[in-house]
Amino acid sequence: MTSPTSGYDIEAIKKKALIWTIVGFICGGVISGVLGLLGYLKADTEPETAQKFTKWAMILTIIVLVLYVLLFVGSIVVGMMGAASGM
Repeated sequence: MTSPTSGYDIEAIKKKALIWTIVGFICGGVISGVLGLLGYLKADTEPETAQKFTKWAMILTIIVLVLYVLLFVGSIVVGMMGAASGM
Protein backbone atom coordinates (compact mmCIF):
# COMPACT_ATOMS: atom_id res chain seq x y z
CA MET A 1 0.00 0.00 0.00
CA THR A 2 1.35 3.43 -0.90
CA SER A 3 1.21 6.41 1.38
CA PRO A 4 -1.17 9.25 0.49
CA THR A 5 1.78 11.60 0.02
CA SER A 6 3.65 9.51 -2.55
CA GLY A 7 4.25 11.29 -5.81
CA TYR A 8 3.89 14.77 -4.31
CA ASP A 9 6.62 17.25 -3.53
CA ILE A 10 5.47 18.16 -0.02
CA GLU A 11 8.08 20.87 0.47
CA ALA A 12 7.08 22.62 -2.75
CA ILE A 13 3.41 22.45 -1.77
CA LYS A 14 4.18 23.89 1.66
CA LYS A 15 6.34 26.65 0.18
CA LYS A 16 3.65 27.70 -2.30
CA ALA A 17 0.97 27.57 0.40
CA LEU A 18 3.09 29.69 2.76
CA ILE A 19 3.67 32.31 0.06
CA TRP A 20 -0.04 32.53 -0.75
CA THR A 21 -0.89 32.65 2.97
CA ILE A 22 1.29 35.72 3.42
CA VAL A 23 0.18 37.39 0.18
CA GLY A 24 -3.41 36.47 0.95
CA PHE A 25 -3.39 38.06 4.40
CA ILE A 26 -1.61 41.19 3.14
CA CYS A 27 -3.43 41.77 -0.17
CA GLY A 28 -6.41 39.46 -0.41
CA GLY A 29 -8.02 39.53 3.00
CA VAL A 30 -8.65 37.05 5.75
CA ILE A 31 -10.38 34.41 3.65
CA SER A 32 -7.46 34.16 1.21
CA GLY A 33 -5.01 33.95 4.08
CA VAL A 34 -6.99 31.25 5.85
CA LEU A 35 -7.26 29.18 2.65
CA GLY A 36 -3.50 29.41 2.19
CA LEU A 37 -2.96 28.46 5.82
CA LEU A 38 -5.23 25.44 5.45
CA GLY A 39 -3.22 24.42 2.41
CA TYR A 40 -0.02 24.67 4.43
CA LEU A 41 -1.42 22.65 7.33
CA LYS A 42 -2.86 19.89 5.12
CA ALA A 43 0.30 19.45 3.01
CA ASP A 44 1.76 16.64 5.13
CA THR A 45 -1.36 14.48 5.34
CA GLU A 46 -3.50 15.42 2.32
CA PRO A 47 -1.35 16.98 -0.41
CA GLU A 48 -4.12 16.97 -3.02
CA THR A 49 -6.46 18.89 -0.71
CA ALA A 50 -3.62 21.24 0.20
CA GLN A 51 -3.09 22.05 -3.47
CA LYS A 52 -6.80 22.82 -3.86
CA PHE A 53 -6.81 25.15 -0.85
CA THR A 54 -3.70 26.90 -2.14
CA LYS A 55 -5.20 27.26 -5.62
CA TRP A 56 -8.35 28.88 -4.21
CA ALA A 57 -6.28 31.20 -2.03
CA MET A 58 -4.36 32.27 -5.14
CA ILE A 59 -7.52 32.80 -7.21
CA LEU A 60 -9.27 34.79 -4.49
CA THR A 61 -6.21 36.97 -3.88
CA ILE A 62 -5.88 37.75 -7.58
CA ILE A 63 -9.59 38.62 -7.83
CA VAL A 64 -9.32 40.99 -4.86
CA LEU A 65 -6.20 42.62 -6.30
CA VAL A 66 -7.94 43.17 -9.65
CA LEU A 67 -10.90 44.74 -7.85
CA TYR A 68 -8.52 47.03 -5.92
CA VAL A 69 -6.93 48.18 -9.19
CA LEU A 70 -10.34 48.79 -10.79
CA LEU A 71 -11.47 50.76 -7.74
CA PHE A 72 -8.30 52.84 -7.81
CA VAL A 73 -8.58 53.57 -11.54
CA GLY A 74 -12.28 54.33 -11.17
CA SER A 75 -11.67 56.80 -8.37
CA ILE A 76 -9.03 58.58 -10.46
CA VAL A 77 -11.43 58.77 -13.42
CA VAL A 78 -14.24 60.15 -11.23
CA GLY A 79 -11.86 62.66 -9.69
CA MET A 80 -10.69 63.84 -13.08
CA MET A 81 -14.28 64.16 -14.30
CA GLY A 82 -15.14 66.23 -11.24
CA ALA A 83 -12.12 68.47 -11.76
CA ALA A 84 -12.95 68.90 -15.44
CA SER A 85 -16.52 69.98 -14.68
CA GLY A 86 -15.25 72.69 -12.32
CA MET A 87 -16.57 71.32 -9.05
